[in-house]
Formats: sequence, C-alpha cells, structure tokens
Amino acid sequence: MLGAIFFIGTAGSGKTSLVNSYSEFLSERSVSFAIMNLDPAVVTLPYNPDIDVRNYVSITKLLQEDALGPNGAIIAAMDLVVTFLGEIIKEVNEIQADYLLVDTPGQLELFAFREVGPLLVDKLVKTPKLSVFLFDPVITQEQSGLASLLLLSASVSLRLGTPVVNVLSKADLIEEERLEKILSVFEEPEGVIAELSSKKGLMNALASRLIENTLELANLSVPIPVSALDKRGVADLHAEIQRIFLGGESEDVGVSEQEES
Repeated sequence: MLGAIFFIGTAGSGKTSLVNSYSEFLSERSVSFAIMNLDPAVVTLPYNPDIDVRNYVSITKLLQEDALGPNGAIIAAMDLVVTFLGEIIKEVNEIQADYLLVDTPGQLELFAFREVGPLLVDKLVKTPKLSVFLFDPVITQEQSGLASLLLLSASVSLRLGTPVVNVLSKADLIEEERLEKILSVFEEPEGVIAELSSKKGLMNALASRLIENTLELANLSVPIPVSALDKRGVADLHAEIQRIFLGGESEDVGVSEQEES
C-alpha cells in the first residue's frame, strides 16, 4: 500500500462526496484502492465501503437501548470503535490496494479532537498517511471564517501528526473573483493582512493576526480548488497526494489537469 488518506473537514464540507469522486478518478485509471467509512451515524453512502465501522457499532442501539441523544450516541459510538480496533486493523491488513481512502465522521471534532481519531490514524496502517482537509466555501465567505479554517487545518496536522493537503471544496459553486480572493490569502498574504488591519473592529484585527501567525507558523499548503460534482481539481489533488507519498516522483496517474488537457 502506498498510503492511507484521511478526508477531514467540518460538517457539510463535502468529505463523502469527495471520497466518492476521488475513488471514481482512481477507478477510471485502474489504480487500486479501498474505502473505509468511519462515520457510524451516516445513513446512506454514494460508494460501497470495503470496511465499514457501522458493522461494529450501532447508532440505533445506542439511541434506543442506552437512551442517548443524537450527539451523545455519536460520541459513544466513536469511543466504542476503539474496542474493535483489533478487528478493524485485521480487515485493513487484508486489503491489497495502493490507496486506502478513509471517510471520517461528519463532525470534525469527534475525530480530530477526541482520543479516538489520533489513535486510529496511528494504529490503522503502518504505511505513509496524510490528511486531506476540506475548506468549506460557505465558511470562507468571511475572512473570520477563513481564519478559523486555517486554525483548524493547522490543528488537524498537529493532532493527527500527518502532512495535510488543503482543498477548497465545492469549487463549482464559487465565483472566480471570490476564488482568487481566497487563494490570495495563501499566495500573497501580505495584501490580505494589510487590508484587514486597515479596517476597524476587533474581528478584523483578530482575523488579521490569526491569518498572519497561522500561515507563518504552520506552513499551510495553498488549497487546491476541487469539485466533487464535475471532478475539477481531482487530478491536481491526486498529483499532490502522489508527490507526498512518492517523495516527488510521478510513477502512476498523478497528472495535473493542465497536462491532461
């Protein structure tokens, strides 16, 4: 196995859709992969998971028999996953594929900030691993939201101990002007920071400092605009994943969209 890829992001950022789109991209190019679903609360999936945490943990049972509320049941389910870690690792070890795509729970905090997430990332596979962090375009509409996502991306890298590839999800829904504005925060942060600093208000000042300090300390990658709907940017995402796993080599299908065209 070349490596495991954990798809992580806030609720509604498009993790499951991107996992499905990326798996289709790999399948079309005859690259072997397996998919793991780590969300015990998901009802339907657009793909057929090779490993499914729902086979080990039942949200329905926790809701009905243990009289837990929705949030409590999801938390309990994620904590229970650890008790089946041996069985899950056995399933992973039986996989014969180049890539393991891991679809994480909808609630980012359940995976990244509770003990179960770092434990799973550390124990599931011994091969190289990385995280794909999704920037939700709805949250990036405001500079304060973008600053918050920058912090979350840096926190994911710190908590999980993996390289992080940032993607701007649902790129087909973002106007070109807005897209350029978001990317400029990474490519030319001085201009954005100066613009925020010139505005009055505590939130603008805080966003300015957070963006400046996070980019300086965390060395975050420029987000790759990706659309799970029309597969825009998926080839570029794969090329970046391959670069990390193969140390800059390009031995399989990792070509950019410009090269494809």
